[in-house]
Amino acid sequence: MRAELTAAKKAAGTPLMRIARGIGQGLMFGLTRTEVIGAENLPATGSVLLAANHTHNVDGPLLFSLVPRPTAFFVKAEAFIGPIKPFLLHIGQIPIRRGTVERAPLTAALDALAAGGSVGVFPEGSRGTGEVAKVEHGIAYLAVRSGAPVVPIACSGTNAVLHRRTFRRPRVRVVYGPPVRIPAGAASRQAVADAAEQIREALAKLVVELGSADRL
Repeated sequence: MRAELTAAKKAAGTPLMRIARGIGQGLMFGLTRTEVIGAENLPATGSVLLAANHTHNVDGPLLFSLVPRPTAFFVKAEAFIGPIKPFLLHIGQIPIRRGTVERAPLTAALDALAAGGSVGVFPEGSRGTGEVAKVEHGIAYLAVRSGAPVVPIACSGTNAVLHRRTFRRPRVRVVYGPPVRIPAGAASRQAVADAAEQIREALAKLVVELGSADRL
């Protein structure tokens, strides 16, 4: 069985992707009090980029399970080892080496978007503390090249999932913000930089709003 999926299968989903997402949903809703807000901001069909904040290793599996359509996420290349590698490839995930500009993952993402798929990126590049002070330019390049809308996603509470101090299930919140529309065009350095700042501002605003709501 060929492990890596075609762009069309990444966009449409496969039985294994549905099974993996179902198991993930069962675990998340069983182990946490998960609340999803603003899912109507995610287009049901057509190409879309997801830009999520990243504070814990749980964020990736959480969103892979909860996003209501098949999504190919950028996943750090270090995770593609042993028997995990063919599994991750066969559920459509895209390996990427942090801090390295590589054509292969960008091409895979553009192909999935061209097929009408959903591609997920943690644009801060690595786990952060939530301020979204900067975003890497990869997602901006994809947005400019594809013209796909970028939906910001803010997550909170994932740090408590694996570090519970009580028997009470930790509260996890996932909020989708309004899509950021970036016109397709030539991916000049300035166009990509401008798009990156638009995405950063939208995601940072959503993270701040979610943090304020959590403190109420």
